[in-house]
Amino acid sequence: MDSRAERIGTNETLFREINERLEGLNQSFSELTDKIEFVCECGLGTCIERFSMDVADYEKLRGDPTTFAVKPGHEILDVEDVVDEHGHYVVVRKKAGEAAALAVAEDPRS
Repeated sequence: MDSRAERIGTNETLFREINERLEGLNQSFSELTDKIEFVCECGLGTCIERFSMDVADYEKLRGDPTTFAVKPGHEILDVEDVVDEHGHYVVVRKKAGEAAALAVAEDPRS
């Protein structure tokens, strides 16, 4: 895998792990809200943007380890495709190949 694709994958994996922890914390407050503030799961190492998402939408997204939620404009189209748009975030899926394999291998739910 080229170093750029590996760096992107590593960044996305880190942000996914943060969001998994945020979701776990939200379970304590689930009677108060069904939305969680997540961090952008893009591959840009300097990104610190956030957005709100329903817990059910996050769970649907996490059903596929090759999908990530990113802010609009943070898509990296040579390694991922936009598969859904929600206004304040978009869902991207890794293209088949090394980037997708890394996403599956590093999935915290696997």
